[in-house]
Amino acid sequence: MVAPGLVKPMRVLQVCSAMEIGGGELHVADLVAGLHERGHEVHVAVRPGSPLLERVNPYIAAAHVLPLRNSLDGISAYRLSRVIREHGIEIVHAHLGRDYLPTIAAAVGSGRARVILTRHHYLPLRRNVISRAALRRADRIIAVSEFVRRNLLAQFSLPETQVVTIPNWVREEDVAPLPERAHARARFGLTRPLVITTVGQLAPAKGPEDFLRAAALLGREDCEFLIVGAAPAKHRAFEARLQRLARQLGLRAHFLGHVDDLRPVWAASDLFVLPSHGEGFSLALVQAMAAGVPVIAFAAGGPAEIVVHGETGFLVPPRDVRALAERLWELLEDPERRARVAEAARLAVRQRFDRERILRQIESVYEAACDRTASLRSHARAK
Repeated sequence: MVAPGLVKPMRVLQVCSAMEIGGGELHVADLVAGLHERGHEVHVAVRPGSPLLERVNPYIAAAHVLPLRNSLDGISAYRLSRVIREHGIEIVHAHLGRDYLPTIAAAVGSGRARVILTRHHYLPLRRNVISRAALRRADRIIAVSEFVRRNLLAQFSLPETQVVTIPNWVREEDVAPLPERAHARARFGLTRPLVITTVGQLAPAKGPEDFLRAAALLGREDCEFLIVGAAPAKHRAFEARLQRLARQLGLRAHFLGHVDDLRPVWAASDLFVLPSHGEGFSLALVQAMAAGVPVIAFAAGGPAEIVVHGETGFLVPPRDVRALAERLWELLEDPERRARVAEAARLAVRQRFDRERILRQIESVYEAACDRTASLRSHARAK
């Protein structure tokens, strides 16, 4: 079924070489589902063993398994171009930096598909003559925050109109009813009155060590701490070090690993902390806000655009552990303020990051790219 107002169904290829599931990958999975719901034919290109496949299988026309090793993977670029031609792909959309160049090369080689890139990450891309020239061949680059957009424009001197800001959204499961609090607490073995939670990969840049040190500065016997997230393979030693640190600091800390369904986590939580040193957006932050959990975040990148300080949450200077601990103490002592801010946040993020509205914005980017192709072909025939 074609959604109301849709010009026509499109054949879209999503390219994502990720081998771990994070916020960006959850976005890709829900984008695939949303495009399928709106009547488009969706294909995906992934690496062998991709964890994304299980999430998108019900919504795709086909999965194309390719090496997608790095940004100079010519074999994958060639095979992508064959997929584009054989399946009549109109839009090819890449989500990871290392996939950008093969995707652009494949689209150019196919002679038909338009290229959309999404930049989920806040870190700068590798800049050289090849990457700058290649990025200029993309029809549009979607930045998940204005912070990411400004960085891209400055780094590559791209035209202002080429990079658009379209945030991620609150997903259907993020606004689903939460389980009963007592049941959620029992599930995680929580016995103290107050629970402070962080969610994110266990990697240094995500700030879990700052979270633990702020927890120690609190020095409260009525708190325990949930650390949700798994360590990528290269950071397994870091995860072990975090667990040792929690014991040395005398914290009642629960390392839960990766959790697919965060609703029990939100139900058990009194406060959420995002201690990342930088974020392009932060799906975990908007999930917590949508669930009605009061939030504190380091004012680093995208989160500073999501949280309205003092109204929908609180921002503290990046890496300032003492400031984080002081803000935690203030909120723990003021449950009425926590409740007031949490309710304002819940309403705000559901309005600002509405799934259908943002899906339509991405769809409009696709339509504009397809219209440009039709216009160019018409002009060529007229000649």
